Amino acid sequence: MQLIRSVQIERFRSLGDARLDGLADMVALVGPNNCGKSNVLRAMNLFFNDETDRGELLDFSRDYHLLRRSRPKEIRVAVEFSLPASFKFRKGLEAVEELLGRQFALRKTWTVAAPFDPTLEIAPAGENYVGIVQPEDAFKVRQFLDLIEFRYIPNRAVPVEEIRRESPGIVQALARRIANYRPQEAKQLFQSLETFARNIVQPIARDLEEKCQGIRDLELATPGGPFELLFSPGFRTSVGAGGKVEDSYLGAGVQSLLMFHILHLVDSYGFQNFGWRQAAVWGVEEPESSLHRDLQIHLALLFRSYTGPTDRFQILDTTHNEVFIYSAGGAYQLSATAEGTQVQRVPIAQAAEAAAQLRVTGSQPPLLKHLFDPLVLVEGSSDALILDRAAQLTGARSRLVFVTPSQLDPTCPDGLDGVKELLVRHAPDVSRRLPVCPLLVLLDWDVPDGTLNSIMQKYGPNASLVVKRMEESWADETVHKSFRGIERFFPPDVLREAANGGVLALAKGPGGRLQVAPDDLARAKGRLHEFFLDRANAQACRHIRPAIKWAELAVKQARAA
Repeated sequence: MQLIRSVQIERFRSLGDARLDGLADMVALVGPNNCGKSNVLRAMNLFFNDETDRGELLDFSRDYHLLRRSRPKEIRVAVEFSLPASFKFRKGLEAVEELLGRQFALRKTWTVAAPFDPTLEIAPAGENYVGIVQPEDAFKVRQFLDLIEFRYIPNRAVPVEEIRRESPGIVQALARRIANYRPQEAKQLFQSLETFARNIVQPIARDLEEKCQGIRDLELATPGGPFELLFSPGFRTSVGAGGKVEDSYLGAGVQSLLMFHILHLVDSYGFQNFGWRQAAVWGVEEPESSLHRDLQIHLALLFRSYTGPTDRFQILDTTHNEVFIYSAGGAYQLSATAEGTQVQRVPIAQAAEAAAQLRVTGSQPPLLKHLFDPLVLVEGSSDALILDRAAQLTGARSRLVFVTPSQLDPTCPDGLDGVKELLVRHAPDVSRRLPVCPLLVLLDWDVPDGTLNSIMQKYGPNASLVVKRMEESWADETVHKSFRGIERFFPPDVLREAANGGVLALAKGPGGRLQVAPDDLARAKGRLHEFFLDRANAQACRHIRPAIKWAELAVKQARAA
């Protein structure tokens, strides 16, 4: 879910004036220690929950950005919202929706004179702020913000304490069962609570048993009598051949995974509670902490499953881990400078490469980059750009990532030789990719049979499903095979327009087919690609669309193999 579209933070700790635009459903904040990543989450916690850290109110002596002494001594946080269709205003909040609409920004300003009473401003979509909101409308804004659960989960959070802290949310779910029972039905009530508790933790139990060796029979410690209803429930599980142990005795990694499961469970139940909560935004510091590699990958996949387009979660995490960078939908690179924290939105791959070069994260083997998306290896950078644009314009349902050999391994050349070299050099990693996100290979239509077979052999098992040569039949019949490479799949109207614009020299071949001399095509390739990308729409990509459909089908077949 993309609820928050942008955040601007002014004069808060290391953040003099930082703006994060185009926030995705899952965001990675990347950078070295002490560069200000956590300050972004703290500023958002201040905006939503009126505290910087848990239990800590704003303190200008600590939280004001000292490098901005010439500016007014005030701290500002602005958040731009775009409410998805799943976000509903319950009955009685019609005036709130009327005031705000579905796209708007809110800005809070704290001053030394009133550190606990910020002023509030509203900006309708695409417009400037309209002045300080009056108390009546400020109350409506507070009602809106109460529909959103913002969780700041610091790195130093103790998982079992977080679980205990969220137990009231579980108690509420249990309490709703109690309302349907009379006092004389106490035994039946507590049996019902036990059954209900078993059902709600069953998906969590299955997940922990699958991913955490030795863990089995997770259960919620439900009350056995009326007196125990006063206490928060915990969790018990069997470990190995031993008996039941409390959650506080589990390993740190298991506790961490259980914590995120419980937080998701509690927030999800909050959405069902008469419309009191409509969305949850998590600010998580270093979720990779305490987790071995497989659990890091698993937690990253869980986060992605929580934040789908129709779900009600958005997650921003700070990370020193390439797994959580590649799993994100968007990345921001943070650095500490003499002027304070600098924030820059960068492509996922660039964020991962820069973090590895700065030794912020480990380096990822070339074929394990973009681990959470199907990877389509093509021969050249223009192929990757054009196919990516076609996938966007023609409504590809999978999040395909098109890359060249040199983009995965800078020591490999692009082209057919690079494809072969990459597969030979990193052969063991082909099978180490997640089955749901395989490596595909898509070659130019004019690759010889022998070369195609050689590449399939180098790929290994399932090559027939995931290695493909673009088919001549996909091209328009009026475009001659003198167009070598992806240009063969440009529509004739675009080629004629390019010729009329002096981009390339066209000739008419047999049957009136559009033809080009090899030297003319070689000289015009770069300009022709730019010309196509500038004018690309779904119709212009109609002959490239079969390649996208093949990739989507190959992913589906590879997952089933």
